Amino acid sequence: MIKIITFLGKSISHFLCEKKVIAEQEVEIYQYGFEILISTALGLLITMAVGIVLHMFFLSVLYYVIFVTVRQWTGGYHADSYLKCNLTFAGITFFTLGMTKLSCMREVYNPTIHGLILAIVLLIVWKYAPVENPNKPLTEEQKKRNHRAAFIAVIVLEALSCGLYVFSSEVSALAAYTLFSIAVLILISKKQKRRE
Repeated sequence: MIKIITFLGKSISHFLCEKKVIAEQEVEIYQYGFEILISTALGLLITMAVGIVLHMFFLSVLYYVIFVTVRQWTGGYHADSYLKCNLTFAGITFFTLGMTKLSCMREVYNPTIHGLILAIVLLIVWKYAPVENPNKPLTEEQKKRNHRAAFIAVIVLEALSCGLYVFSSEVSALAAYTLFSIAVLILISKKQKRRE
């Protein structure tokens, strides 16, 4: 998979260079950008595929939007290859959507569980976000800004999740489990850094 993504990124970049759309010295930058774009598109396809398999297509798209939006400020675990990244993401997606479906089907999801999940997420985000990616270090100002943005995003999403609980426990549970998955990735990343 890594080779395919790299090959596609390189091919597109060299094609654009040959057509004089980009300069030769910019090929590597564009290649990296195209690799990220392809990997992101793959993440969306994985999400939609899991959503289709679990008969939760709309919820899978909602999950993707919440996950990607909040993660840009919180950071968290980053795999060291595209393959591991996509496999991890597929597992998290399946877990989040599966837990949402299972909880609502068995009617075990209730306001107490909902509140507990949201409280745990809020504490983790407040204490640890943002988690810095070694490949993209943050300045102190960026850390403060991302911390504030992550905390506000989580509060807003949690408030929406609580408000939606009355109308759709499934959408509400999805938001809570998505935020919980993000919080777990933050903790995994912190634990990994402590080991190093």
